[in-house]
Amino acid sequence: MPALIRLDRQGPVGILRFLLPEKRNPYSTAFVEELVARLDEADRDDTIRAVVMTGGEHFSSGGDLVGFQSEIAKGARATAEMVEKVHDGGRAAYLFRKPLISAVCGVAFGAGLSLALSADVVVAAEDARLCEVFARVGGCPDTGSSWLLQQRAGAGIARMLVLTGREIDGRSARELNVVEECVPAAQVEDRALEIAREIAQHPMYGVEVAKRVMRATAECSYLEALDIERDSQSVLLCAHDFPEAMKAFSEKRKPEFKDR
Repeated sequence: MPALIRLDRQGPVGILRFLLPEKRNPYSTAFVEELVARLDEADRDDTIRAVVMTGGEHFSSGGDLVGFQSEIAKGARATAEMVEKVHDGGRAAYLFRKPLISAVCGVAFGAGLSLALSADVVVAAEDARLCEVFARVGGCPDTGSSWLLQQRAGAGIARMLVLTGREIDGRSARELNVVEECVPAAQVEDRALEIAREIAQHPMYGVEVAKRVMRATAECSYLEALDIERDSQSVLLCAHDFPEAMKAFSEKRKPEFKDR
């Protein structure tokens, strides 16, 4: 079976390329297995400091409904196990410890949209087509979209998009805070790579801790966030690259970071 995802490298940036844009990169169980494997490969490669996910002309049309039918026919247990396996893809993307940027062109429907939103930053084409398609097919959100969409756009916008099954373009997605940036389709990958390189120039351990703090504090109260920040910042302040930054500041010179 031909590969569905390839990990390329451009200097300190890894690029996860989905390889079936002509079929709109269906979110099949085979796709999930390769996604998990390629993310693990990128995680273990210390030369990669940030990763861009791209499907080329189409990000992903979502769940492979045709392929899923055989498992659904086996009953509730097999179906639940299949859904859990499908969730492994979003889980791996969301928990990926390095910065992750989605470059979205064409369609990002259902699980494909969930995968895009699991990244730290989403860059969408102006004419990209985003849709929480579940209501259209008699289903409810899965692959984390119910939570991810509310985190980005707020509860009201999330409910509207989920319950109507409304398709929006990249411009509307930016206006609704579903994505962070919106550019012409021809510029999407370049812009995502530009953001990845901007992040990759910083000390890596600090970036990874900062990402972990941001994810953790998004799910807690203000006072709990202060505790999380205190514990993480206390480590960084007295170890690794932060002391060099403070010393360089006092000496009015550019810091010489170890973690480059």
